Amino acid sequence: MITDRILVPTDGSEQSLRAAKKAAELAKANDNSDVRVISIDSVPNRFVERHLYWVAGDKGDQGKHIEDMFAEERNRILDETASIFKEVGIKVECDSDTGNPAEKICDYAGRNNINLIVMGTSGKSNIGEIVLGSVSNKVLHLSPCPVLLVK
Repeated sequence: MITDRILVPTDGSEQSLRAAKKAAELAKANDNSDVRVISIDSVPNRFVERHLYWVAGDKGDQGKHIEDMFAEERNRILDETASIFKEVGIKVECDSDTGNPAEKICDYAGRNNINLIVMGTSGKSNIGEIVLGSVSNKVLHLSPCPVLLVK
Protein backbone atom coordinates (compact mmCIF):
# COMPACT_ATOMS: atom_id res chain seq x y z
CA MET A 1 0.00 0.00 0.00
CA ILE A 2 1.32 3.43 -0.92
CA THR A 3 1.37 5.74 2.10
CA ASP A 4 2.93 8.89 0.73
CA ARG A 5 0.00 11.18 1.66
CA ILE A 6 -1.03 10.57 5.26
CA LEU A 7 -3.77 12.43 7.13
CA VAL A 8 -3.79 12.40 10.93
CA PRO A 9 -6.95 13.84 12.49
CA THR A 10 -6.37 14.95 16.07
CA ASP A 11 -8.42 16.15 19.00
CA GLY A 12 -5.51 16.10 21.44
CA SER A 13 -6.70 12.90 23.12
CA GLU A 14 -4.32 10.16 24.17
CA GLN A 15 -5.67 7.95 21.36
CA SER A 16 -5.10 10.56 18.66
CA LEU A 17 -1.53 11.13 19.89
CA ARG A 18 -0.89 7.35 19.75
CA ALA A 19 -2.23 7.39 16.18
CA ALA A 20 0.16 10.24 15.35
CA LYS A 21 3.09 8.17 16.66
CA LYS A 22 2.02 5.26 14.43
CA ALA A 23 1.69 7.61 11.45
CA ALA A 24 5.20 8.93 12.19
CA GLU A 25 6.53 5.35 12.03
CA LEU A 26 4.84 4.83 8.66
CA ALA A 27 6.04 8.18 7.32
CA LYS A 28 9.59 7.51 8.51
CA ALA A 29 9.59 4.26 6.51
CA ASN A 30 8.71 6.25 3.37
CA ASP A 31 11.05 9.21 2.88
CA ASN A 32 8.65 10.97 0.52
CA SER A 33 5.63 11.02 2.84
CA ASP A 34 3.47 14.11 2.91
CA VAL A 35 1.91 14.24 6.39
CA ARG A 36 -1.06 16.42 7.20
CA VAL A 37 -2.49 16.92 10.68
CA ILE A 38 -6.02 18.30 10.98
CA SER A 39 -8.08 19.40 13.94
CA ILE A 40 -11.83 19.90 13.58
CA ASP A 41 -13.71 22.22 15.90
CA SER A 42 -16.86 20.28 16.58
CA VAL A 43 -19.48 22.85 17.47
CA PRO A 44 -22.40 21.41 19.47
CA ASN A 45 -25.67 21.25 17.52
CA ARG A 46 -27.41 23.47 20.03
CA PHE A 47 -24.88 26.22 19.21
CA VAL A 48 -25.27 25.69 15.48
CA GLU A 49 -29.06 25.80 15.69
CA ARG A 50 -28.90 29.06 17.60
CA HIS A 51 -26.06 30.41 15.45
CA LEU A 52 -24.09 31.12 18.65
CA TYR A 53 -20.70 30.16 17.28
CA TRP A 54 -20.87 31.94 13.93
CA VAL A 55 -22.28 35.16 15.32
CA ALA A 56 -19.53 35.32 17.94
CA GLY A 57 -17.67 37.70 15.64
CA ASP A 58 -20.60 40.11 15.84
CA LYS A 59 -20.57 40.15 19.65
CA GLY A 60 -17.62 42.47 20.15
CA ASP A 61 -15.12 41.63 22.86
CA GLN A 62 -17.18 38.75 24.23
CA GLY A 63 -17.41 37.11 20.81
CA LYS A 64 -13.73 37.67 20.17
CA HIS A 65 -12.97 35.93 23.47
CA ILE A 66 -14.98 32.86 22.34
CA GLU A 67 -13.16 32.72 19.00
CA ASP A 68 -9.80 33.17 20.73
CA MET A 69 -10.52 30.29 23.12
CA PHE A 70 -11.32 27.95 20.21
CA ALA A 71 -8.20 29.08 18.31
CA GLU A 72 -5.91 28.77 21.34
CA GLU A 73 -7.01 25.21 22.10
CA ARG A 74 -6.93 24.21 18.42
CA ASN A 75 -3.37 25.56 18.03
CA ARG A 76 -2.22 23.81 21.21
CA ILE A 77 -3.60 20.49 19.90
CA LEU A 78 -2.04 20.95 16.45
CA ASP A 79 1.34 21.95 17.92
CA GLU A 80 1.39 18.99 20.30
CA THR A 81 0.54 16.55 17.51
CA ALA A 82 2.92 18.12 14.97
CA SER A 83 5.78 17.88 17.48
CA ILE A 84 5.57 14.07 17.29
CA PHE A 85 6.54 14.26 13.62
CA LYS A 86 9.07 17.05 13.98
CA GLU A 87 10.92 15.13 16.73
CA VAL A 88 11.74 12.38 14.20
CA GLY A 89 12.53 14.75 11.34
CA ILE A 90 9.28 14.49 9.40
CA LYS A 91 7.81 17.60 7.81
CA VAL A 92 4.18 18.11 8.70
CA GLU A 93 1.50 20.50 7.55
CA CYS A 94 -1.29 21.50 9.95
CA ASP A 95 -4.81 22.54 9.08
CA SER A 96 -8.13 23.03 10.82
CA ASP A 97 -11.82 23.31 10.07
CA THR A 98 -15.15 23.60 11.85
CA GLY A 99 -18.11 21.26 11.55
CA ASN A 100 -18.93 17.57 11.66
CA PRO A 101 -15.56 15.90 12.29
CA ALA A 102 -16.13 12.72 10.26
CA GLU A 103 -17.47 14.59 7.25
CA LYS A 104 -14.73 17.22 7.37
CA ILE A 105 -11.99 14.59 7.69
CA CYS A 106 -13.32 12.65 4.70
CA ASP A 107 -13.83 15.80 2.63
CA TYR A 108 -10.27 16.90 3.39
CA ALA A 109 -8.91 13.48 2.44
CA GLY A 110 -10.74 13.55 -0.88
CA ARG A 111 -9.75 17.14 -1.77
CA ASN A 112 -6.08 16.54 -0.91
CA ASN A 113 -5.60 13.10 -2.52
CA ILE A 114 -4.81 11.51 0.83
CA ASN A 115 -4.13 7.78 0.49
CA LEU A 116 -4.17 6.83 4.20
CA ILE A 117 -5.95 8.23 7.26
CA VAL A 118 -4.40 7.25 10.60
CA MET A 119 -6.56 8.01 13.61
CA GLY A 120 -7.44 6.88 17.12
CA THR A 121 -10.40 4.64 17.81
CA SER A 122 -11.91 7.08 20.29
CA GLY A 123 -11.40 10.65 21.26
CA LYS A 124 -12.52 13.20 23.79
CA SER A 125 -16.25 12.69 23.23
CA ASN A 126 -16.65 9.13 24.52
CA ILE A 127 -20.15 9.63 25.97
CA GLY A 128 -21.46 11.08 22.73
CA GLU A 129 -19.95 8.21 20.76
CA ILE A 130 -22.10 5.69 22.59
CA VAL A 131 -25.27 7.48 21.50
CA LEU A 132 -24.30 8.93 18.12
CA GLY A 133 -21.63 6.54 16.83
CA SER A 134 -17.94 7.31 16.89
CA VAL A 135 -16.12 9.68 14.59
CA SER A 136 -13.67 6.91 13.71
CA ASN A 137 -16.52 4.57 12.77
CA LYS A 138 -18.06 7.21 10.50
CA VAL A 139 -14.70 7.97 8.89
CA LEU A 140 -14.15 4.25 8.34
CA HIS A 141 -17.41 4.08 6.37
CA LEU A 142 -17.23 7.44 4.54
CA SER A 143 -13.53 7.69 3.73
CA PRO A 144 -12.37 7.82 0.10
CA CYS A 145 -9.14 6.01 1.15
CA PRO A 146 -7.96 3.31 3.58
CA VAL A 147 -8.19 4.09 7.30
CA LEU A 148 -5.84 2.75 9.95
CA LEU A 149 -7.43 2.84 13.41
CA VAL A 150 -5.02 2.87 16.36
CA LYS A 151 -6.10 1.80 19.85
